[in-house]
Amino acid sequence: RRVREYVADSPFEYQKNCLLYLPKDLKKCRRGSQEEAEMIAGHIHSLICSTYGHTLVLFTSYHLMGNVYQMLRDEIPFPMIEVWRHSTEEITRFKQMDNAVLFAAGSCWEGVDFPGDMVSSLIIVKLPFAVPDPISEAQKKEYANLKDYIQAVIVPDMQKKLRQGFGRALRTETDTCVVSILDERAGEGGRYHEEVMCALPSCKMAKDIKDVQHFIRNRKGVEYYL
Repeated sequence: RRVREYVADSPFEYQKNCLLYLPKDLKKCRRGSQEEAEMIAGHIHSLICSTYGHTLVLFTSYHLMGNVYQMLRDEIPFPMIEVWRHSTEEITRFKQMDNAVLFAAGSCWEGVDFPGDMVSSLIIVKLPFAVPDPISEAQKKEYANLKDYIQAVIVPDMQKKLRQGFGRALRTETDTCVVSILDERAGEGGRYHEEVMCALPSCKMAKDIKDVQHFIRNRKGVEYYL
C-alpha cells in the first residue's frame, strides 16, 4: 500500500501577530538567589504594566514562583492569581476576569486554552529543562560524555516543552501576543539561543520594553484597556 504524506502550513501568522521579546539587560544570577528573584520580579512588573495585565507567567519552579508572587502581589494594579498543582478553580477565575495576571507552573505548560485577549502576554521565566531523576541518570550512562547526552536528550526535551509553553500564546488565528523569555541563556549570545530559535516559529524580535508597548498599542483596540 502507498502512503501519502502532506505537510500543512500553520494557520497562524506569527510574523504579524506575535512578538518574541528577549530582554537585552538580563543579568546572570545565582540560581535560587534573592537577586535572581528580584531581577525577574522587576522584568515581570514592567511587562505586566506594558501589556495592561492579560498575562500568563509560566515558571519551572514553584519556589521561585512563590517568591516572585509575594514581591509583586501589592505592586501590580491588576488582579493576580497563583495556581498550585493545576487548580481548575483558579484557572476558571482567571478566565472570567478581563485583565488579570496568572502565575502558573507544572501542567499549565500544556493543555490549557486561553483564547482571545485573555493572554496577550506570555512570560516564560526559565527555559524548561527537566529535573534529573533516576531514569535520566541511567540514560546518561549510554552516552560517551555529558555534552553528547545534553545535546541528544536534554536539549530536545527542553525544546519540546518550550514549544508547548509557547503554544499558550496564540490559540486562534486572530490572537495577538507578546512572548517574553527571561532566561539569559535564551538571549542573543546566550548558551542556548540557537536552540531556542530553532524550537520556535519565526516571529518579530524585540530587545527593548518600548517595542513591547508599541506592539500592544498597535494591535489592541480601545476595549482592551477598559
